[in-house]
Amino acid sequence: MFARFVTLALAAVSVSAARYPSFGTLQTTNSSGVMNVVINNTYSEINLFDLHVQSDLANLIETLQANDTDIRVVVFSSANPQFFLAHIDINYFLPGYESPLPFFDPGIPNMTFPVALLWNITQLPQATIAVIEGRARGIGNEFLMSCDMRFATTSPSVLLAQLETSFGLNPGAGGAMYLAHEIGRGRTFEYVFASKDIDAVTAEKYGWINRAFDTSAELRDYVEALAARIALFPAGGIVGTKAGINAVSRPPMDVIIQQAQNIIGVLAQTSVTQAFSKKFVAATNNQSLGDLELNYGEELVSLFQ
Repeated sequence: MFARFVTLALAAVSVSAARYPSFGTLQTTNSSGVMNVVINNTYSEINLFDLHVQSDLANLIETLQANDTDIRVVVFSSANPQFFLAHIDINYFLPGYESPLPFFDPGIPNMTFPVALLWNITQLPQATIAVIEGRARGIGNEFLMSCDMRFATTSPSVLLAQLETSFGLNPGAGGAMYLAHEIGRGRTFEYVFASKDIDAVTAEKYGWINRAFDTSAELRDYVEALAARIALFPAGGIVGTKAGINAVSRPPMDVIIQQAQNIIGVLAQTSVTQAFSKKFVAATNNQSLGDLELNYGEELVSLFQ
């Protein structure tokens, strides 16, 4: 009976996916049941969650969903010391944007491609851990929220935020919904309404992340030991435990679609959001490394003056 449950659970998380172009933005290594995935978007100075990362991530997820290896744990980190994942490519919301990727995910036809990527991460049959040593805002933070666990250093470069409200948008992949469960309703409104950055020490205190470490070595040692411990255990236990926790802590798919994804789709077309998005792209020299990207939480007010 239990074996049948595990088989059904594994089948439930498997979503058929097409093969997408490979851009080499993810470097993977496997050891003793643990896959380390390093995000290194060489097409962007700030590790944008752009079509290159999305395409490579879709291919990786397809492999992990198959669950035909001994991988029990996936650890995501970044090769960019300043940015884990900055945010989505803002050009995504502007006229003329082109991508080789479909608008909707073939496996979940009513979910847009980037939203489906994060949903599929929550569905993976492996435990997922994010190692944070740089900024993650917007969908970058939503990526973190889609992982099962989040650990960071107390470095000043670790700044997390849902910045969408400042664009006239909402967190379209459900980031605010996850945060409301993790840090509470009031604090979620405080940070999301204000598009405020949160540092790692405060994020740990509030429950935004699991734990913050003073040094990178301490962070890496802890995550390595935790991942190795989890990887010792049978896959069925990970799948079954994850399904139960998801059932009470993750927004249902239809809620994310209707109350996050579909709303951002409408808001993105408004003249106010279009104008601000163009202003942001110009002010950041098309999302290049600079003060605005580094310190958006502090600098964004200047865009309204």
